[in-house]
Amino acid sequence: MPLFLLATVPVSAQTEQDHCDSAKTVTSMKDMQKKTYQLQGVTVTGSKVLRPIKVSPVTTQVLDGKALVDAGYGNLQQALLMETPGLNIQKVGFGNELNMDGLDARHVLFLVDGERMTGDMAGNLDYERFNLHAIDHIEIIKGGSSTLYGSMSSGAVINMITKKTSKPVSIEAGVRWGQMNERNYRNPKKKDFLYMFEKDVDRPNLQTWLSAGLHQGKVTSQTDVCYSSSDAFNLYQKKNDTKTYTAEANGFLNHDVTVTSLLPRPPMGVEGDEHVSMSQKLYYEPFKGLELQADGTGFFMNTYDMIQDLVFTQSKDFSWGTQGKYALKNWFSVTAGLHTDFYYRYKRHERRDERMKVYNSRIMEPFFVLESHCLRGHDLQMGIDGFSDRLTSDRFVNRRMTSRSLKETECYLQDEWTPSDQWMLSLGVRTDFSHQFGFMWMPKIAAKYSVNDHLALRADYSMGYRSPSIKELFFNWDHLGMFMIKGNEYLKPEKNHYFSFGAEYTHGDFFFNGTAYANLFRHKIEGVWRIYDMQYNFEYTNLDNQTLAGLDGLMKWKFLRHWILDASCSYVYVSKENGLQFNTTSPYAATAGLGYSYDNRRNYGLKVNLNTSLMGEKTYDVQDRLTVDGISHKAYFRCKLPAYVLCNLNILQDFGTYLKVSAGVNNLFNYKPKTLGSGLTAFSIPATAGARVYVQMEVKLDALFHK
Repeated sequence: MPLFLLATVPVSAQTEQDHCDSAKTVTSMKDMQKKTYQLQGVTVTGSKVLRPIKVSPVTTQVLDGKALVDAGYGNLQQALLMETPGLNIQKVGFGNELNMDGLDARHVLFLVDGERMTGDMAGNLDYERFNLHAIDHIEIIKGGSSTLYGSMSSGAVINMITKKTSKPVSIEAGVRWGQMNERNYRNPKKKDFLYMFEKDVDRPNLQTWLSAGLHQGKVTSQTDVCYSSSDAFNLYQKKNDTKTYTAEANGFLNHDVTVTSLLPRPPMGVEGDEHVSMSQKLYYEPFKGLELQADGTGFFMNTYDMIQDLVFTQSKDFSWGTQGKYALKNWFSVTAGLHTDFYYRYKRHERRDERMKVYNSRIMEPFFVLESHCLRGHDLQMGIDGFSDRLTSDRFVNRRMTSRSLKETECYLQDEWTPSDQWMLSLGVRTDFSHQFGFMWMPKIAAKYSVNDHLALRADYSMGYRSPSIKELFFNWDHLGMFMIKGNEYLKPEKNHYFSFGAEYTHGDFFFNGTAYANLFRHKIEGVWRIYDMQYNFEYTNLDNQTLAGLDGLMKWKFLRHWILDASCSYVYVSKENGLQFNTTSPYAATAGLGYSYDNRRNYGLKVNLNTSLMGEKTYDVQDRLTVDGISHKAYFRCKLPAYVLCNLNILQDFGTYLKVSAGVNNLFNYKPKTLGSGLTAFSIPATAGARVYVQMEVKLDALFHK
């Protein structure tokens, strides 16, 4: 079961001698990591400074990558959905869709080792590119983090820290097979005109991976490769669509009006895919104090939909980066580097060796960071980031390949001050200069007070700012006459003020954290469905104001030696816009997990995990047309998607130090969505075909050869 408990080892404020003696500091931190590894006690995301979570002023949830794999999760999307309260991430007919506590992917910043990425439309990424078996741990911070991470992080930051071996040789390999979602074609023949289509949509649910690390003297290498494929399938709705036009949202109505479609709803196709991801990292330390790093990744994916149009989608992504860090004892350090990411998308013909580029995106980010620990009780950090975003697509002007670009320069300063053993303060400010939208500054203050060894209080305020993206400004795309996505060149940057207050309690093997927060947006950029001449348009617009407020709770309890119970819950309130609810999030969500672990210390271990995720009912309004007494009115119907619960069961057997075998069931109670929505609203339902079994095996080759 993935662990998110904050570190429970008491840590006092560092002395001046500690700050000026790097050897002692490093040794102490290594000892801390050994003691709290299973509790994931060290983080960098909240402050960009390596420190135990217990003394961090920012509440951080940490998921252990190894524990996520042991729990039976096959990919990052499934792991986040089942382990993070309030997060909904689904693969639907038009790609991926993410929502977290009322905010979509444009406000949730995904990072790999602290670096940004580019990808699909509307802020979403190809989440398949993230190899779960290459992740050491995942750090999640909800709330505004714009001071350290820029304008994309006004909702949350999800930072995936990848593996870096410390062993002379480390080699792991694994394979996973899962039951197919839906068999569409039994025996496709090569002579069939649609042979490639029939073959591709029924690809096996299969995954293989290899992770190899080498640490020799001053050089460290980490290589990770993963191949995965899955089949496409359909979601079905038994009843016809119904639309309820409420009197609350439509002033011309005296009472609610419900309209039922005369035709059954066609099935909604969920894409299958085949992809491979590769990453390589090299570290070199020529002498004490200097660290050099170079890294690169590659990702290739074919996406197969259920439409028999002789084309499928191809995507590829390449990224590379380099950085150097020089530290003078523990007084100060200087880090400089460059990170780039290139993403391409094509339409590929199934029968001919032809493909057409429809989309490519490039980001480039040079950065410079100066850290100082010389002042007693202060961790100072100053940095400057340059960010360049260039997008070329046929979705801007008349289906012609056209380029658009945005550039920003960002500077930040942060001080984490520890005046006493009880208090810790974090003060920061970030400035953002956009070549298109001008200058903006964002302050932040966070505080933590330790009442005693068991109870601590945290408070946080930050100001956020987000400039419109290229897609929000310039997209103008007609999808086969079904709907349009329209940008708005007159969009204003959105601003938000984030407040939170939380408390955590730790005693023995019990931990609880509760947080209340409010996120106040002005000019929030929102995508709204509207209808013109009987065609839906998805248009970006500025809302006047929007308030998000809520509660988050995390709990973990280890009891009766072998058992662990963890649970989390979230509630979010999203204000309406002139009586209309455009936000598609659920107001409440929860996760729970029960784990049993047994180790007889004779080269055998057993782990059983039962994990559950609950997502509450979703209600929102969609613009439409309604004719009353012969007069056509602009109207809004209310879409309701019912609550659902997903349960996963995994049984893992550990044979010595070299072999793991697990089997389980995803969606244990065979839940299938009964309602897909109305019109074009089916973007936030669980994309599951029902209960599916899987088996998985992982071998540690270095330990096997040694044995």
